[in-house]
Amino acid sequence: MEDLPPPVVVEIMSRLGDSTDLARCRLASRYLRSLSYDVHSIAVVCSRERFLRSRAPATRDHALPFRSLVLNLLFLLSARGSLRSLSLAVEDPHAAAGEEDEEDEGGFDEADDLHLAAPDFLLQWLPEVGPGLRSLSIKDYWYQACWRCSTVLRLISDQCHSLLNLELRNAWLSVEGLKPMLTVTSLHLEFIRIEDENLDKINECFPFLQNLKLIGVGGLTKPKICLSQLQFCHWTVSNFPLSLAIHAPSLLELHLACIEPKSLVLEAPLLSRIDLKIRKLGVVKLESFLHLKSVRMETSHLGVIKHLFEGCKSVKQLEAQVFNCCKRDEAMGNFTLVDILTVFPNLEDLYLGPGAWTDLQNSIGCNATSIAFKWRNLKRLTIKLPAAETKMTHVHFVLNFCISSCEVTMLIHKDSLETTKNSFMALCCRHSEEFKWKLGVWNESCIDIFLDFL
Repeated sequence: MEDLPPPVVVEIMSRLGDSTDLARCRLASRYLRSLSYDVHSIAVVCSRERFLRSRAPATRDHALPFRSLVLNLLFLLSARGSLRSLSLAVEDPHAAAGEEDEEDEGGFDEADDLHLAAPDFLLQWLPEVGPGLRSLSIKDYWYQACWRCSTVLRLISDQCHSLLNLELRNAWLSVEGLKPMLTVTSLHLEFIRIEDENLDKINECFPFLQNLKLIGVGGLTKPKICLSQLQFCHWTVSNFPLSLAIHAPSLLELHLACIEPKSLVLEAPLLSRIDLKIRKLGVVKLESFLHLKSVRMETSHLGVIKHLFEGCKSVKQLEAQVFNCCKRDEAMGNFTLVDILTVFPNLEDLYLGPGAWTDLQNSIGCNATSIAFKWRNLKRLTIKLPAAETKMTHVHFVLNFCISSCEVTMLIHKDSLETTKNSFMALCCRHSEEFKWKLGVWNESCIDIFLDFL
């Protein structure tokens, strides 16, 4: 290491996964110790082992408090002003902590030694380190943070004027005093309770966001995302808001998971990829997606796909999933293979999950043999079959839609009858020259296993 140029050594130490590794480097040689002050990225993590030592009667009086460790390290690194990326995190010790009976019956911890979003703790280091930061991530300890409303957003907006990426997890956030953060292009909030029920303050103070992740963010009533520069959005809704709205003229990719939104408005004319997980739809207002190429949909009924995406002729990739144990919505009617052909005439890649296949099977007539249409553009067809018995006549019916040279993948559930597996092997052998076959076995708890049978 000492033969390498100093900038290379600094870059290597900046890419270490944890501050513990940096501490080991500092002890290895004087050369590494002198260069360690110039690292531009560091992650400081309170591991489960450290948590247990801080709670165990035999060791807790000798363990350096985690927040003191953070302050000591940041004091050393702030002298050179090289730090650009900082990550502070507490690993979830819930299982271990439960054994030690650290939390009361309500799931709260009245201590604050691991409360990383506490204003008094932030004020001890943020004024020195914050101005130079480009990326900041804080993963708090939920049992200490969930019942304390933090002004961390206001403090960060006061001190971090060059910040590009901001990530906050496991906290209760106030937006009082939050100032516009015009440099931030990426915001990630996960398992957060926020005092901004309609997201008005987020829209106002992060106007140039390009990447937004809202995972399990609570406290929302009628949330609306209005961001003109947003290109990527991942939104997992944790409660039941009255309505959801996204107005993002530059949005290219959307991942949205919610249960039963009463109202959904989506205006994103440039959208290219969409991943929706919605059990039941209420009132929906969607703009025409003229540039949409990829659709992944998990819902209670395949008819929702037709309802949402009719007219999206540019879609080339479709993955359809249906929730297990969902009551069929008869108002949606049947969704057939012909509907797929009609709604997505330029489809090149079709993936049907086990629930989607069951849904389609119900619409296939046992004596239907004449096919008036073909998937002229379909290159790949993947069907993940349920454990229940699958009628071979239905599989033949689907294959009649495919042109030769199509790559067909059949995934059989591991609990399927041996006769079912043998039937599919025989089917693949009979059509081995017509299609490019792949036959495999799937299971909920492991990756797919493909069989060599030809």
